[in-house]
Amino acid sequence: MTTTDANALHNIADELGAVPMGWAGANLESPYVNFGDALSPVMVALCSGRPIARVPFGSTAPRMAAVGTIGHGFTGGSVWFWGTGTSLYRNPFAPADQKEIYRSPANTEIQVCATRGPISANVLSDGGQRPHTGVYGDPVWLLTRFHSKPVAQEWDLGVILHLSDLTDRSFDVHFNPLHERYVIDPAFAGRVKLINTVTPVGVRAVMDKVDEIRSCRRIVSTSLHGLVIPEIYGIPCLYFGVRGQQGLSEVPPDLDTGIDPRILDLYGGLRQERFPIYVQPRRRRTDWADVMEAVDASWRPKSLDEAALLQSLPVGANPVVVPPGTHLADLPLIRDLALAHTSDQVSENARRFAVAARAAARR
Repeated sequence: MTTTDANALHNIADELGAVPMGWAGANLESPYVNFGDALSPVMVALCSGRPIARVPFGSTAPRMAAVGTIGHGFTGGSVWFWGTGTSLYRNPFAPADQKEIYRSPANTEIQVCATRGPISANVLSDGGQRPHTGVYGDPVWLLTRFHSKPVAQEWDLGVILHLSDLTDRSFDVHFNPLHERYVIDPAFAGRVKLINTVTPVGVRAVMDKVDEIRSCRRIVSTSLHGLVIPEIYGIPCLYFGVRGQQGLSEVPPDLDTGIDPRILDLYGGLRQERFPIYVQPRRRRTDWADVMEAVDASWRPKSLDEAALLQSLPVGANPVVVPPGTHLADLPLIRDLALAHTSDQVSENARRFAVAARAAARR
């Protein structure tokens, strides 16, 4: 099987009755998931109408990747990227002087069906040496099709913290005490809500986190999906940066800005020539009134070619219908979707799909 066969993954999913996917998931000992990563199998199940089987990033099995900054982690076999993001580096957690620019592994066949944005498209296509469709969009952008029940907005401002801002993985927000920008003065205690992305394991809990974000009239965030969620639900929001001139500014989605490439990739994928951000140094207390004024003054609704993103799904688009009054977590397809696995379960899934791929190649 090669990735030049556009229907290869579709056929394997038909044969084994599930879509093989790799995502940044949890093991059975983990009490939490990062809600954005956990939405990856949820979105593929909702958009394809198919069950999901989790396989490792490194494998000989055919598989796809969707939500998350994970593209650089896949090695071996054949991989289809759909709305995926990637680091610029092979190992983004290596010391700065040891980081290597990502190049696709020699033993890996890659098909770039869609990426989160143009930065990821350029990286995953090895600078344009491999074809890519030019379709952009994080698959979570399609979530409103399946989850649209109104949520009461109880907070004037939600502040979403990236995992790197936290001292632990508690469900409560415990931010690094040196990051004084997250201190909420008593005058704003009932108006400003700190939100983290640490979420109990389970689809309903993930959707509760989505609705927690939707309970805010405005959002500032250092979390990527802390921006995707308000953008798709029409909630004014800004990236809450730490680099650059303090306060409100506009920047192009260009790596030269020094802003988190994930954020640049998102807004580049939304075809924004410039987009507003709010910069607040970590060790200075935030003027929350100024933040709210900045959000109100600068945010504008954005759009994405949803049809193109759906059509690029490599296992075929067959979106589920969520009946009125039904929570998507109660759909049998989603109710049976596991977000945590043992390594043995993941390895066995990879073995089954690798065997099926080899059999298909011989036919």
